[in-house]
Amino acid sequence: MTRLQLQKKRESLLRQLQKLGPWIEGSLVATARKCGKAGCACHHDGPKHPVLFVTWKEGGKTVSLYIPRQLEAAVKEWTQNYKQLKTLIRQVSEVQRQLVRLRD
Repeated sequence: MTRLQLQKKRESLLRQLQKLGPWIEGSLVATARKCGKAGCACHHDGPKHPVLFVTWKEGGKTVSLYIPRQLEAAVKEWTQNYKQLKTLIRQVSEVQRQLVRLRD
């Protein structure tokens, strides 16, 4: 690619970054848990309640954050946006490396 083509590609990628919505680092983990109600069926061998967590690494340890039901859709979108962010950063970096290799 020419320098001009690479610069145009970089600008396109940077525009995509600007359009990206909020993000959150981490992976979604779905599991089932017992609730806090002693009379609930989940405490008597009944089905447990589905819950969602987002997990990430901090200091080499996995950290989990409970996601309230009303935020599940938003957090799913945020984690997808984070994956897209990482992809775009890699692509911009590759274009930057190609530009450096051109060395006027």
